[in-house]
Formats: sequence, structure tokens, C-alpha cells
Amino acid sequence: MDKAAFLKKNLVSAMKNYADYLSGANLPKVDYSVLTDDQHLRYQLLAIGWDKSERVFSVIFHADIVDEHIWIQEDNSEEGLAALLLEKGISPQDIVLAYYPEYHRQYTDFAVA
Repeated sequence: MDKAAFLKKNLVSAMKNYADYLSGANLPKVDYSVLTDDQHLRYQLLAIGWDKSERVFSVIFHADIVDEHIWIQEDNSEEGLAALLLEKGISPQDIVLAYYPEYHRQYTDFAVA
């Protein structure tokens, strides 16, 4: 399996596992959907539904695969997508925390770009 396929497989698996975890939460009218765009290598986990009388539509995760790195564009979870990816065996040097400005990334344990 090439590196891009390995990254994609584990990224989607991490998102699906987290969606399953959230489905057991106390919001029975909220669905958690993993969206995959394999042509553009973009992946999202969305929360869609209702919490009582409030509409729920939220991007929990958004990540892209760029130059054999996972670029985490958005992360609205407590656990952190990067931590979930590390558990899947993805190296910190293959993960870019794109929600930080480029000058700040050098101070993280992850790839700069």
C-alpha cells in the first residue's frame, strides 16, 4: 500500500470511529456523517440534525491529503484528530496542523508543511 493510500485509509477510519463514538452521545436526533472526496483528497466529519428545537450543522473535522501529508484544516473535537491519527500509527511528521499559522507550526510536534 502506498503512503497516500495508507493516510487515506487511516484518516477515514479515524473519522468513522469518532462518528460512531459521537452517535452514542445524548443527541439522538443528530447524525454524524463522514464525507469523502477521493478525487480532491478532502475529508470531513459533519454533525447534522436537531438538538430539541435548535438546528445542528457543524463541521467536526476537515482534513486534506496534500503532498503525502494530512493537513488538518478544522478540528472541533475534545480529543483532537491528530491524537486519533497517532493512535492509527500515522507519524507526527505526516500531520500538518493547518489551522495554525505557518510561523506557529514549528513549535508543535507535527510537520510544518
